[in-house]
Amino acid sequence: MKFLIIMVAAYLTGALPLHLWALGRSPSHFTLHRREIFLVIVVDLVKGMAVTLFGLALGGWPGACLAAILVVVGSMYSVFLGFRGGYGLSVAAGALLILSPMLILFGIIVYVISLLATRYLFISTLLTTIAMILLGLVLATHFYALVAILIVGGLIFLRTKPKWRRVRRKIEPPYRFKNPFRRIN
Repeated sequence: MKFLIIMVAAYLTGALPLHLWALGRSPSHFTLHRREIFLVIVVDLVKGMAVTLFGLALGGWPGACLAAILVVVGSMYSVFLGFRGGYGLSVAAGALLILSPMLILFGIIVYVISLLATRYLFISTLLTTIAMILLGLVLATHFYALVAILIVGGLIFLRTKPKWRRVRRKIEPPYRFKNPFRRIN
């Protein structure tokens, strides 16, 4: 019974478009400023962390890993958004922060370096996912955490698959770095 509660709570929490409600915008209006992007990332991180902690408290390691997987699934395929959603990377990072904190530090480093080197968010996401899966084999704190890392990594790969065509055709625009010290109006 407790695992059913974890499953339902994790999926529904992941499916809630809290970042859209915090911004006060509809899903079709996605021109975000830097502060809004930061808010979206923080909301998704907290969502992943909270649900994973809930699963850990209620069901131990198996419950935490089940919650981590389903919160990411809910974020990617939200029932509230017509089974659409994001890539689940921020939510997965929040869940991974609870499951294996050292691993998330390496993930952030890989993401930033790959973004600086390639300037493509999509390629940085894929490289970070690959690195998390490979490093998870060594740094995962528990067997259940490793299972969750492998499943969530596979889900992120499946979710980003349609972007491959855009990258191969070279119609995916690179990320433009702007002056980070410029004041935002």
